[in-house]
Amino acid sequence: MISLKGPQSVVETLYVVSSAHAVKTNQTAATGGDALASLRASYHLMISDMQPVLRDVLPCATVLPVAVGAGESHTGLVKAFIGSVAGEDSVDYDIFARLQEHSEEELRLKRLPVEAALAEAERSWPEFRSLYELLVPVLLYAPDGGLAGGTASTVLGVLWLDPKEHWNTVDIQEFLLHEFIHHTLFLEERRFGFYKNMGLLVEDRYLTRSAIRQDRRPLDKVLHSIVVGTEVLLARHEKRIPHREGVELSLHPESGELLQGVLTSLDEVFALPLTELLRPRPIEILELCRERLAAIPAS
Repeated sequence: MISLKGPQSVVETLYVVSSAHAVKTNQTAATGGDALASLRASYHLMISDMQPVLRDVLPCATVLPVAVGAGESHTGLVKAFIGSVAGEDSVDYDIFARLQEHSEEELRLKRLPVEAALAEAERSWPEFRSLYELLVPVLLYAPDGGLAGGTASTVLGVLWLDPKEHWNTVDIQEFLLHEFIHHTLFLEERRFGFYKNMGLLVEDRYLTRSAIRQDRRPLDKVLHSIVVGTEVLLARHEKRIPHREGVELSLHPESGELLQGVLTSLDEVFALPLTELLRPRPIEILELCRERLAAIPAS
């Protein structure tokens, strides 16, 4: 949660989770000696243990994030995502309907705006650009059945994406931020634990309105939507992702509408018996969202 708790908090959680995995599995990541290289190597070790196909991707990467658009690694990662989505009862759409690959020309055209957005982030928000490369070192380019793509807690380090032709640089930067925040929450959950009883979360009495989609969803999904929405609003408010005059947004709502959606979602969530459903860390995060949003004007 790069704006809510700061870049150092993201790095700290990544270090704790990666180190715990290395100790648990009795492994030592090979590094060049400096702290950043050690952290990256430990994280790559963890996510490669989770998805062994990454062992064929990460060691070959000369630039991060590395693009995967064809071949056995592509197929393996697609199947990993399909398996992840199939295991979620709350997913009511077929994201990954096709296993087809992009052609070389299609992939080139998909990559160009993403690379431009990352270059823009390097100029306007270098901390995000650096952390993005660290947390999400693999970009999986694949058709996604009409959606933008996504991330999964069981496929850490990888972003499935299929950028749309009508997206501008702001849309792409916000998409990258959106999925990056999901990653930070996946790691926070691995470190602290979030939910006391996952079975309760899907009960109708505990469904609340999603901050972005505005449909009623389980609390784990709504928590993510609130944090993502808050981070997008903070990035806009703090001019981390500059919005040039006349640029029309296609991915997220305009700020006034998005703010109202997040605040409404927060009101509904805080009306729940949160101490029965959540552990302390996610409640702390939700309270921080409400506190930080109070400083953002409604229009």
